[in-house]
Amino acid sequence: MKEIIVVSVLALLAACGGTTSDVSVGSTGSAVDATGDTITVDDFGDMPQECIDLLGSFLRKIEPKVSSVDWDKATLADFEAITKELEADSTSFDAETSAAGCNRYSLTGSDDRQFEQMAELAAAEAPGTVGFLQFLNSLAGSATDTGESIPSDCAGTIAAVEEFLARGGSMQDLTMAEVTGLGQLMTGVSDNCTAEESSAFFAREDLTTYLGT
Repeated sequence: MKEIIVVSVLALLAACGGTTSDVSVGSTGSAVDATGDTITVDDFGDMPQECIDLLGSFLRKIEPKVSSVDWDKATLADFEAITKELEADSTSFDAETSAAGCNRYSLTGSDDRQFEQMAELAAAEAPGTVGFLQFLNSLAGSATDTGESIPSDCAGTIAAVEEFLARGGSMQDLTMAEVTGLGQLMTGVSDNCTAEESSAFFAREDLTTYLGT
């Protein structure tokens, strides 16, 4: 159980920014690329024990910090504050796992399945991290989530984005549900407007200021 949980964290961290070479997974569940730089595994248990132990230590270390946040109501600003608080832990973790060669490993499989395993196993090992993992998963999918309907015309879509701008503040003040909605609308502007209309809208100073771009 412990092995699966901590390797789930590796999958999450890799999904949040790691890159790997193109490799294929054979019948044994793992493979090495042509240069030997990347090892792909499709089962958490295929990870080396040293890597699992390092990940377990990291998961336990961050639990007290991430469990203090109500992630159902957390804003992007809350997330930014936590990432700064975790910076030293993350730097140490990266150095330790790189020294052990753990950064050579990449998990395959669907993102949904990997997250499902992460959430289940984190609940057993470090329950205080579950909300944080769910937040990260939502953050990764916010721009492409299509769960809510949006206007089908250019003017209506832009007007819906402008409702966010009218609130004042910035995108940092939004919850993940609101970020998801805004992401859908921004995609909708590209889909529903002409190239000229969308380019002009995305260049608006009030929008770029709100988004922090």
